[in-house]
Amino acid sequence: MNREKRNAGIFLALAVLFFLGFSLTVNLPVVHKNFLTGDQAVYFALTQSLAHDFDLEYTRQDLIRYYREFEAGPQGIFLKRGHEGKLFYAKSWAYSLFAAPFVRVFGPNGLLVFHTLLLALMLFLGCRALALVSRPWTALLTVLTFFFASAAGAYFFWLTPDFFNMALVFTIVFLWLFKTLPREQRCTSCGPEPEPGRLERFFRSEASDVAAALLVGLAVFSKPPNIVLLAPLVLWNLSRRKILKSLLLVLCFLVVMGALFGANYLFTGDWNYQGGERKTFIGSFPLEKEGVTFDSTGHTMTSEGYLDKLRLFPAWLVLPNLYWYFFGRYMGVAWYFFPALFFLVLFFGRKKSLAAWLLLGTAGLEILVYIVLMPDNYGGGGGTLANRYFLNIYPLFFFLPPLRRRGREIVLCWVMAAVFLSQILLNPFGASHAPASHAKRLPFMLIPVELSQVNEFPTNTNPYAFRVPAGTPPHDGYLHFLDDNFYPKHPTENGVWTRGDKPAEIILKTYFPLKTIVVHLLNNPRKENEITVRVEGRTQKARLGEKQRTTLTFPAGRGFVIRSLYVYKIDIRASKPAMPYFEFQTSDERRNLGVFFTLELVPR
Repeated sequence: MNREKRNAGIFLALAVLFFLGFSLTVNLPVVHKNFLTGDQAVYFALTQSLAHDFDLEYTRQDLIRYYREFEAGPQGIFLKRGHEGKLFYAKSWAYSLFAAPFVRVFGPNGLLVFHTLLLALMLFLGCRALALVSRPWTALLTVLTFFFASAAGAYFFWLTPDFFNMALVFTIVFLWLFKTLPREQRCTSCGPEPEPGRLERFFRSEASDVAAALLVGLAVFSKPPNIVLLAPLVLWNLSRRKILKSLLLVLCFLVVMGALFGANYLFTGDWNYQGGERKTFIGSFPLEKEGVTFDSTGHTMTSEGYLDKLRLFPAWLVLPNLYWYFFGRYMGVAWYFFPALFFLVLFFGRKKSLAAWLLLGTAGLEILVYIVLMPDNYGGGGGTLANRYFLNIYPLFFFLPPLRRRGREIVLCWVMAAVFLSQILLNPFGASHAPASHAKRLPFMLIPVELSQVNEFPTNTNPYAFRVPAGTPPHDGYLHFLDDNFYPKHPTENGVWTRGDKPAEIILKTYFPLKTIVVHLLNNPRKENEITVRVEGRTQKARLGEKQRTTLTFPAGRGFVIRSLYVYKIDIRASKPAMPYFEFQTSDERRNLGVFFTLELVPR
């Protein structure tokens, strides 16, 4: 048994060494094509500022330093105006604070070096939690499966706080839960339990709860919905009638959270790092040239008044969002974090403890927080790979069922990963740059689309597939293409060509209800071409001759309504493609044409 444990430990060390070697040697500017966007841009710039200037202020020197690493500039960076008119980074700096020493030493690779240490911590804690009930190799394979047979593994490579947040939550739950694990469930083949060392005694002491409460304060500063993590800590101790300790845990949490938000107020003049005069900048950035200022460029994007906006969303939206949260095409837990769903099933099939019920309640409550407070963006924003906010909840599911695992459970998780995630796991950088590419193939094409997230689809990263004008003003709308089966709208054309005989899957978005959707069609040079159009589940077909036109009219129905948006699903397909360049001597048209369509939108 000692030999098996030693060999498993050696393998674990080699795995961490492999990630460390990658982190130190990968050419990040090259693999990112000198182009970071959104959160990756702002967090790298923020971490550089803390690493070199020891402050949160955005300066021209920060911009120059950033350009030395990524020549495209910090596209999508978030800034806010603080006290004395200074500019500050408008994001939480918890992640950047811990990553800054590594960035100072290793440059942009320092973020991945930091992630390697976080990975080593989670692997160690996970194996330690399973050591009581599983053999060493089973424990190690289970932990590796949990992180890398899911989309969580891809976030190791993202220069954002998501991996950090997951490690924080994993550590918090471990520190609270480890002492509650039933020692009598120890497997008979695991050998005698070793004499507890200093670290083991700490894990099983009351002090570990205090450490967990302190980390909850840090986790809340990094991502406010993590406040629900305090609930199981306090409720567990209240159930054991430890009133004073429960108050101590709340106090520890408040001290850390208050210190961090207080420091933000001291440095920037505002408690809320996302409030006040907050903007995002693409293309040009304040202070890069004389006359380019915070006021003269950028787009306003503040979190103030968020709860007022929330009232505009209907309460019934919770149920469809809950369904899509688990089974949606782009963010569904079932496909991207299958171990979580599988462990949830195991939870209901086995004996349950109070701690397990508290974990389930915490996970459910935090899911509802995202669905209710961010009903049109519960997955993390456009360009997100899967649901990055779920990384704050995912670790709870590791501890949810009894910790003893079987080999067939591990195999099932990897089978699901092979079917749904192989494109992502084998090419994490490519999947991150094109986060919708995997969803344009089977089996994802068969999975329902999260209509409430239309403005945050990962397909929106393609500017030719996002908000393509349709209809005629003032009764116009916008098209969102969910695949690559179309050609970008040409400036001289009023409509769009589909690509060959492939079905074009489209979301039509309007800001007014529709009575009728009229589809005008123009066939390619093919004779006897059958065109199939489906609008909101209603299908019509037309047989067209060479370059023949026709019109199909559909009742729009109610569509899907979210706030002031009306969303309709459309599918268009031609049965026969044509490539005029190879068929007509005088043609310069090289595209593989399907059918040309335009929409006429009739309001209700």
